[in-house]
Amino acid sequence: MTFTWKTPPWQRNEDCTHMAVLVADVGRGQISFNTQSVRGDDATEALADLLMGPGGANGAAVLLPGLLAVVIRRGIDVMWMAQPPIEVSAAADGELNIAVAGAQPDEVTAFSAADAQSLLTRIHAQYGAGA
Repeated sequence: MTFTWKTPPWQRNEDCTHMAVLVADVGRGQISFNTQSVRGDDATEALADLLMGPGGANGAAVLLPGLLAVVIRRGIDVMWMAQPPIEVSAAADGELNIAVAGAQPDEVTAFSAADAQSLLTRIHAQYGAGA
């Protein structure tokens, strides 16, 4: 796979443009949210920055025990980062429903843990594990 960016987001010297929320199951029906700001021109680039940038420790973010999903929101909002308005519920088919209150459809993207792992695998194939 070839990526369309000229410079990978984790190697850019620019301000953050998105917020990333790691959604994890911490047991007993409890969900935790861990937020940070990331760079990128779109949600996929922002996820790549999360995975490969300083906060992602070259992919360690997808190894987070109980990781369910990563929600990427365009723009930076400190209040949103402090308490993301995300609701997680189980669907009848075993999948997860992730709802984000007050978000426009084009400003929020949810990636499953499998999606994040797949992107990390593709990045490592293109750039090497030590990218």
